[in-house]
Amino acid sequence: MKAETRTAKLKDVREEKKVAGVVYGKALKSTPIQTSFKDFAEAYSNYGKSMTFQMTLDGKKHQVYFKEVQVDPLRQNNVVHFDLQKISKTDKITADIPVQVLNQSEVESRGLIVELISNTVDTEFPAGSGISHFELDVEGLEGNDALYVRDLDLPKGFKVLDPEDKIVISISYPQEEEEEEIVPEEDEELEVEAIKQKGDDDEASDSEDDNENKDD
Repeated sequence: MKAETRTAKLKDVREEKKVAGVVYGKALKSTPIQTSFKDFAEAYSNYGKSMTFQMTLDGKKHQVYFKEVQVDPLRQNNVVHFDLQKISKTDKITADIPVQVLNQSEVESRGLIVELISNTVDTEFPAGSGISHFELDVEGLEGNDALYVRDLDLPKGFKVLDPEDKIVISISYPQEEEEEEIVPEEDEELEVEAIKQKGDDDEASDSEDDNENKDD
């Protein structure tokens, strides 16, 4: 990625269809920079936040990685600002690496539900050895099975910072909808009781009238 030191205001940078950022790290003071949207998009698409790459700043090369990328909450394709961190060959990098599910359709074809509980895994790794994602294969898993952080296949030098027993993917059975039992509300119960009571009173009254008629 090619970049240059930024001296113009952010408004002017955006009007020129460029993206504003900052780069910092060892032996490099925090420096405002700018780059074309094309260069930014290509670098971010290829390396994400978990891989290092080479940036040329005013003709000088630096090994960096994306530390943070800010986007407009209303327009996700509109990048507001980005941070690059310069590293050396001996540095360790900490990043949230995404998890990719393999053979999800095979499990779902059997009527089961595949749920990705942890989208990313907090990982530490040597500079220059980042990966774009982890892969977890769910083929053959059954309901109530799960895959954990400890099931990840870690490249050499990688260290997961999340607990080993943290669930990454879970497999479950579809929940059957239970018929809801209709329970009469208190007012309805009182109304029913009142109707019943009135019916009993009417029967008693009719019985008394019959007795009086007999006496006559």
